[in-house]
Amino acid sequence: MEKRFQIPLIVSVILIVLVIFLQFGLPLILGGGINSGDIIPLIPGGAFTDLLISIMIPFIFMFISLLIGPLMNLFFIFLHRLVRLNKYEYFKISYEKKMPGRTILLRSIFPGLLAVNIAIYLTLYGTLNHLFVVDGGGAQDLPVVIEWISIIIGAPVASLIIIPLWMLDSSGLMCAKKIEEYNRPVAPDIESVGRFYKKLLKGFVGISTVISYSLILYQYFTTTSDFSTIFIVFIDPIVIIFTFVPISLFVEARAPSYNKRMDSYYKKLDIDTSPRTIKIE
Repeated sequence: MEKRFQIPLIVSVILIVLVIFLQFGLPLILGGGINSGDIIPLIPGGAFTDLLISIMIPFIFMFISLLIGPLMNLFFIFLHRLVRLNKYEYFKISYEKKMPGRTILLRSIFPGLLAVNIAIYLTLYGTLNHLFVVDGGGAQDLPVVIEWISIIIGAPVASLIIIPLWMLDSSGLMCAKKIEEYNRPVAPDIESVGRFYKKLLKGFVGISTVISYSLILYQYFTTTSDFSTIFIVFIDPIVIIFTFVPISLFVEARAPSYNKRMDSYYKKLDIDTSPRTIKIE
């Protein structure tokens, strides 16, 4: 095992145990055990079934994302070509340095925040709230609704977006402006396709997190005097981030295998898969 994987692996094992406890064990303990009744109306069955299925859903979608991630990147490349007006040529580079363990861990923050953002906006919209809390849920139940929506809807959506982009970034796909297609002086431009999307989404999530938390806190504090559950809104993204750490490690460890699959798709798009070297003089 490479040295850079050792700390992320240890952290991943610890976090898997912690996530299972926070999402499964703790709700059962606080809720009165497996016979405490329905927790999530959307899921049929009692407390045990609700918690078991809810904790499985994010991991199921992560597994699906691992399977279809390289194929989904065809869509991201197609969309990138549209955005860039098809005036860029695509090629691959080989990264000289490997991703350090710290980055493997820290990049999990992004999908965690994205999942919670999705949950907050859906909660504020209100149409689905009755599916995630018993008795429809009042203002005091908003944090609980956000918790379950972020796990059951937010995390799967984040998986389907972020995990393929991790693969795309690791593949080393680049693009460069076709200077010859312009009839005026233009500056050269080279960018990573994967990081193009990462920068867009990071900007969105960064701004959206501030807005969404401001909205939900305003809604909560102006409509109820019961503040006992508000802490869930701040713990929730941490739990989701913990959930993504093991998959972040797995994607990086399997990067060579995923890159081979990506190369087969790149060839179908007439993209040269022979790694190039970029020199800036």
